[in-house]
Amino acid sequence: MAILLDKNENPFEMSLEIKKAVMEEISRLFFSRYPDPDYRILREKLGALAGLPGDVVIPGNGGDEILWMVFSCFVRPGDTVLGFSPTFSEYYRLAELFGARFTTVPIGLEGDEPDFNFPLFLETIEREKPTVVLLDTPNNPTGKTLPVPFLNEVLSSAGNSIVLIDEAYGEFASETYLESIRGKKVPPGAIVLKTLSKAWGLAGIRLGWAYCGSVSLDKMKKARSPFNVNIFSRTVAEIVLDHPGEARSSSIRIKELREYVRNRINGMKGWRAFNGQGNFLLLSIPRPEDCVRSAAGEQFAFKYMDLTPGIKETRSWIRLTIGREDEMEEALRFFASL
Repeated sequence: MAILLDKNENPFEMSLEIKKAVMEEISRLFFSRYPDPDYRILREKLGALAGLPGDVVIPGNGGDEILWMVFSCFVRPGDTVLGFSPTFSEYYRLAELFGARFTTVPIGLEGDEPDFNFPLFLETIEREKPTVVLLDTPNNPTGKTLPVPFLNEVLSSAGNSIVLIDEAYGEFASETYLESIRGKKVPPGAIVLKTLSKAWGLAGIRLGWAYCGSVSLDKMKKARSPFNVNIFSRTVAEIVLDHPGEARSSSIRIKELREYVRNRINGMKGWRAFNGQGNFLLLSIPRPEDCVRSAAGEQFAFKYMDLTPGIKETRSWIRLTIGREDEMEEALRFFASL
């Protein structure tokens, strides 16, 4: 069976104690009944997680549904959507699906660390006047965290634009925008996206949510279908959210592994692992992609990325998910053998 290091999943399962509590609660559910369409308890717990009221929370079937709601509420054919590039692949797909023009500011990948041109991004907002600004922080795939002062500048410059701040990987970062507004208010044009898929290790239950400012909240409420979170996902989420220490300990373990792997990779001649702050690392590899794919065979599943097409003959890029300790040792041995 392949070692799966391609989807940024959390390799560490929740404790057996919590699983047992989940199963006991599920056994008491009425499968024939619809969920509570208001999701009051779930929204209050998600709000408390960020020091915000539950009233500003929109729950979703994974972060992907939150993104779908944003596009369905605010993007029309011909509108401009703005982001950095490379970025989360779902942004490109939704922009194409909704007929939007996805304008991007390129991230420089030539040096030892990714280069984000913040002044150019702010200039592009002024020039293009996008309907929606999409900012994942940490960025996928570079792992770069966008500074809070820059995000505040974007919000100040965006005018009537909706600014989506995607913090799917925020638990692995040194700073987050969400923490900067704890106990305050979500700015009117902001939407902050979160998920249980990463640090919480619950990708399979599909639970994402958004903290919405006043400009977006009512529209997002209307866009959400009444029963979009099923009773099983809701039940798991409500129980797990009472145990935030699980996500914290998992995040710490993954961050320690991430730094260990990054240092090992950067000790290999010609290899580069960027200083990312997600549960993954972006690797620049001095071998062509076909060579890596062929050698990996069915033993490893990596996320191969076409980031520098002009030098495809000599180098390739992999976004490497941080797996368990034994999986990382296997991957490092494989890389050393190339």
